[in-house]
Amino acid sequence: MGIITALIALSVLIIIHELGHFLMAKAVGIKVLEFSLFMGPKIFSFKKGETVYSLRLIPMGGFVRMEGEEESSNDPRAYSNQPVGKRALVIAAGPVMNLVAAFVFAIIVISNSGFHTNTISEFFTDSVIEKAGAEVGDKFISYGGRRLFDPVTDLSIFMYGEDGSERELIYYDVSENKTVTKIITPGRTETRFRLGFTARVEDGKGTNVIDMIETDSPLVKAGIKRGDRIIKLDDTEVSSVPDIQNYLNIARADKSAPLIITVERNGKVLTFENIKPFSDFQYTLAVNLEYKKGNFFEVMGASFKYCVSTARNVLITLKWLFNGTISIKELSGPVGIIGAVGSVVETQKSFSQIILNLIYISSFISINLGIMNLVPFPALDGSMLLILLIEKIRGKPIPQEKVGMISFVGFILLMGVLVITLFNDIPRWLL
Repeated sequence: MGIITALIALSVLIIIHELGHFLMAKAVGIKVLEFSLFMGPKIFSFKKGETVYSLRLIPMGGFVRMEGEEESSNDPRAYSNQPVGKRALVIAAGPVMNLVAAFVFAIIVISNSGFHTNTISEFFTDSVIEKAGAEVGDKFISYGGRRLFDPVTDLSIFMYGEDGSERELIYYDVSENKTVTKIITPGRTETRFRLGFTARVEDGKGTNVIDMIETDSPLVKAGIKRGDRIIKLDDTEVSSVPDIQNYLNIARADKSAPLIITVERNGKVLTFENIKPFSDFQYTLAVNLEYKKGNFFEVMGASFKYCVSTARNVLITLKWLFNGTISIKELSGPVGIIGAVGSVVETQKSFSQIILNLIYISSFISINLGIMNLVPFPALDGSMLLILLIEKIRGKPIPQEKVGMISFVGFILLMGVLVITLFNDIPRWLL
């Protein structure tokens, strides 16, 4: 059920993307030959005006086929015979439609669940923000030269990419009614020990059931799988994420010693020995931010900021991928997306919570889909926009065979990326 729901959700986002191309093509007068829901063999179709509307067998995505899109045409309304501006509008409309849909989804979620503001509500032990002079009630503006839009998400991303260097902190001092700029060094948590898995969440709490395993986790090497329920660490029974964290980081005398892990799998109890946990730390600002439910205008503002924040974080992640901050092993693809969406459906008990979480993750994926399609990578919409820009500058179109070659090379590269993500995602979600 979870996988089917995930496929449908992902297809809806792709259809929204194609609907953007379709509506803009119609709006600027380009002849659209077919608009299809899903892919593969045609189940049925009907023609309205000049356009065939079809439903196909494989429930994944869809497409728009325009006159003169892939071949030359003498029709004056063909895509290939339109000015650069009209063609650019049609190409850009797909990603833009995804971003608009993400904004609408975000409004639905945030109006129900609330949102974090930039107002400081609490300091934790040894907070570098508190030491810098900030007080509860002051408002974050930026960190490390980056403005905070969706503050908790932004800070978690920024901390992930930290290297311990000095950073510029800007906040608004409410009592003094002024903006304050400080240079700080982010703090560090104590060394923590972990097993490299994400737990299944039920009723908002982390259980002892493994939902996803990191590819280099010691659990993978030992033969522990997704869906296993961890019932003992050494001789200590555990039933939740806090139990597991407490044993790994507090209760054990020698925290770096290998573990004996007992799991329950399909009603059978299995024991795995000599499993050595990871040890690492996190950078932190040790601060908590206000969480609230707002009025209509505050919800609209928070939804817009969420979309801007997520879009920026996609670009930051791409930068980190190229400069080595994150490994290509951390990339996720269609299997990972389906696994994540399916997990939302399988682990939530309340139907309303399932729908809300599904809308939330759809908003996140839709932003990623929109931004990634605007990247000028061969075979993506962004590369076509770049080709149109070059055409505008040089005053004549690039030969169609060269455009086709660029698209072919891009397709091969995308298939390579897909293979990499499959090797990353299959151990996480299917093993």
